[in-house]
Amino acid sequence: MHDSDRVMENADAVLRRVSEGNRARIARRRARRRSRLGATSKRLALVTVALLLLMIGAGMVTPIGIGGAMLFALAAAIAWALVIFGSVEPEARVADLAAPDIARLPARTESWLEQQRPALPAPAITLVDAIGLKLDTLAPQLATLDPATPAAADLRKLIGEELPELIAGYRRVPTALRTGAARSGLNPDRQLLDGLAVVDEELARMAERIADGDLHRLATQGRFLELKYRGEGG
Repeated sequence: MHDSDRVMENADAVLRRVSEGNRARIARRRARRRSRLGATSKRLALVTVALLLLMIGAGMVTPIGIGGAMLFALAAAIAWALVIFGSVEPEARVADLAAPDIARLPARTESWLEQQRPALPAPAITLVDAIGLKLDTLAPQLATLDPATPAAADLRKLIGEELPELIAGYRRVPTALRTGAARSGLNPDRQLLDGLAVVDEELARMAERIADGDLHRLATQGRFLELKYRGEGG
C-alpha cells in the first residue's frame, strides 16, 4: 500500500471520530474560559475590597467628601480595567510552543491551533483536533516530565518547530493552488494531511515512550522496596 493511501486511511479513521474530538475540544476551551473568568472575578473582588478598605481608612482620618468619593470611584474603574485587560488571553505565538515550561504545552498548542483553523481544509481540521486531543491526554504526563529529558526536547521540536513550519508552509501557498497537483504528484492539501497525520502518529508514540519510562521507574522502585524490606525480613 502506498504511504499516501495509508495516511488517507488514517485520516478517514480520524474523521469517524470527529464528533467526539470536537466535543472534547469545545469542553477544553470552555474549561479554560471558566478558569480565566474565575481568576478574574477573584482579582476584581480583591481590588474592590482593598479600595473600600482604603476609602474607609481615609474617611476615618479626615472626611473625604464628594471629591474624594469620585476620586476613589475613578481609581476603582482604572483598577478594574487593568485587571480585566490583564486577564485577556494573549494571542498564541509560535515561540510559545517551544518555551521551557512544557507542562503548559498542550494549552498553548491548542490555542495556537485554534487560530489556524480558518485557513485549513476540513480534513486537516479533524487531524488538528486529534492532535489537540492527544496533547490533552499527554498533559498529566507532561506535568511531571523533566524538561531537560530527550523526550521533552523531542516534543518541543515536533510541536514547537516542525508542526508550525508545516502549517506555515501550507499557508504560504496561494489558495487557488492548494488543491492542484504539484511536481511531486501530491497537492498541497494532501501534503498537509500527510504531515499532520505523521505528527498525530508521533505524538502517540511519544506518549507510549513516556508511559514506558514511568512504568520502568515504578517497577524499579517496587523492586528496590521488595529487596530492601522483604530481604531484610528474610
